[in-house]
Amino acid sequence: MTSKFASRLRALGILVILATLALAGCGGSTTAGSSSGGTLAPGDSFKLGVSLTFNNTDFWTNYISYETKFASQYKATLIGPLVANNDAAKQITDIRTLIQEGAQALIVNPVDSAAIAPALDYAASKHIPVISVDVAPSTGKVFMIVRADNVLYGQNSCKYIASHASGSGGHIAILEGDLASLNGKDRTDGCTQVIKSNYPQFKTVEYATKWDTPTAVNDAKTALSTYPDLQGIYVEWGAPEDGILAAEQAAGKFTSVGGSSHIVLVGNDGVPHEHALIRSNKLDATISQPANAYAQYAVFYARAALEGKTYSAGQSTDHKSTIVSLQGNLEDALPAPIVDKTNVGDPNLWGNAKSTS
Repeated sequence: MTSKFASRLRALGILVILATLALAGCGGSTTAGSSSGGTLAPGDSFKLGVSLTFNNTDFWTNYISYETKFASQYKATLIGPLVANNDAAKQITDIRTLIQEGAQALIVNPVDSAAIAPALDYAASKHIPVISVDVAPSTGKVFMIVRADNVLYGQNSCKYIASHASGSGGHIAILEGDLASLNGKDRTDGCTQVIKSNYPQFKTVEYATKWDTPTAVNDAKTALSTYPDLQGIYVEWGAPEDGILAAEQAAGKFTSVGGSSHIVLVGNDGVPHEHALIRSNKLDATISQPANAYAQYAVFYARAALEGKTYSAGQSTDHKSTIVSLQGNLEDALPAPIVDKTNVGDPNLWGNAKSTS
């Protein structure tokens, strides 16, 4: 897959950037993701550095708000967030800056699941534990990944499209995130797997958007004009939906949810605006990616790492999740329910807690 090749090239380039830093930081090799081994006493405050890929979507602005709240609860002083704007090399520099500014632990939302590995190694050389939030690294060690099952995101989203489509067969357009991110790859894989195995009367067509909203909207326009039997659109994050709906209207192909020729539209995030679109019969469904829980447990595990706490695969949590093993790391696999007209009013959904619409 070309995206994997590009990801490896990026990782190699960033490794060159970090080579001097790593050599200066330690005299020998270290284990990625090693923590400081219980240096923080209960009740003590600590400095927590934050490196994010984006801050320009509804999901991430809400995440940042929640993170500030939970940092206070867990006695963390935030440094950042520094925002890489989808630039893996900039994220490497940002992480070094956070460490230089005194961060005792890090929360990182990786731009690129493979290219983040040298930064994780550098943090480990400084005995700085790292919590990976939302996106998992494909290589390198972290103390904990805080994330939901993104393969299941894709499976549930495309199962929903196929089971609610107005036609008995046709095409489903997948507007992908960045396949260099494990999230984008997992969501696409989950969708294509469930369609091939359970709904062979449908065919998927994939568009690589790299989380870019204008690209996603243009790709939706292409799908609308190319496939007269288009039955559904799966957009792997929440930002492009208004543009997609406008494109459907411009093409004369928009009908409300439940209409006889309706094109099923499913998003992923569960932001308040998506809930409003569901209530107005414009958006069929979304996956509620829990911004509140992502923020809370990222800060929680950062503190836990500094206090020397340990976890193991198979362990149940007190917040209805299970710790699993993912590519050599531990992940707190948080629940992420599908939201549609039947449950959009549920007050337990974070998108309703934050909604002002």
